[in-house]
Amino acid sequence: MAFVTYTHDWDTAQAGFGPHTPALVAEALAPGPAGPAVPGPALRTVTRTYVVDPPFFGNGDIGRVAVCGAVNELAATGAEPRHIALALVLEAGLSMDLVRRLTASVRGAATEAGVAIAAVDTQVVRAGEADRVFVTATAFGVLGGPPLGAGLIRAGDRILVTGPLGSHAAHLVSLRDGLGYEHHVPSDCAPLADLLRAARPGVHHARAVTAGGLAEVLRRTAAGRGLTLRVEEAALPVRYEARVALDARGLAPLDAACAGCLCLFVPPERTGPVLAALRAHPYGRQAAVVGEVTADPMGEVEYLAPGGTVRSHTVAPGSLPQRLL
Repeated sequence: MAFVTYTHDWDTAQAGFGPHTPALVAEALAPGPAGPAVPGPALRTVTRTYVVDPPFFGNGDIGRVAVCGAVNELAATGAEPRHIALALVLEAGLSMDLVRRLTASVRGAATEAGVAIAAVDTQVVRAGEADRVFVTATAFGVLGGPPLGAGLIRAGDRILVTGPLGSHAAHLVSLRDGLGYEHHVPSDCAPLADLLRAARPGVHHARAVTAGGLAEVLRRTAAGRGLTLRVEEAALPVRYEARVALDARGLAPLDAACAGCLCLFVPPERTGPVLAALRAHPYGRQAAVVGEVTADPMGEVEYLAPGGTVRSHTVAPGSLPQRLL
């Protein structure tokens, strides 16, 4: 009886349907030793799926965005991030050099964020079905330190941001549309758990500023808490190059996506120490007080223009660029 052996000549230069691509990712991101078991009630998780256009950009990529994004959102709940699990969807034909860049970026971001990679899964889909890379990240952590939550916000609390607004969106828009500003305004993508830890003893509530920008964070917070927030537009930190790049596409920094910025609500007596702690950290040097919480129960956001007029802020449907995060 004759036996026929089938062999596959897998292309090792591009992502493909064979076992090579998932094996490479699994080896590059092999989980380390598991930490101690975490009691159920103390466990907190955040899961987010990330699509970025373009997925590889000047000072980062979708892997770093995913790790930092999940870790930052988990830290904002009051948990200490410990582990992260990732699922990657790669498009067939993606250069293996980019796959290696992606895994190195994920590993580097996890190390910087102080989290261990607990699990990773990879799937390859046909060319044209994934816009090169999609990433789902789940961050795990345990509760610790003073509590955080919107329910703790009080009238008189100051509103702080930990860094400039819109840099991430400006970088991606400029790169995608060929505006040329991406060399002057890098993405702000960064893990911020350590920054929040330094400031946390005086913080009532924290939110990561992501898609939708600061305006979306403020809108949700005001509506959920039932208090009106007043923001001074002149106090908003925005890099000049970012403002120019966003303005070229008709975007306001308030609406622009960030990948390394937190919005904090801090009692007035703690504002000075919190601001000092933020500015002493590499990722918080441009932190600023941008507004305060009022006793008005309307649950709205008011923007105080430089001329002293108070206005609302609305976004026309379809005016925001899609897939910045």
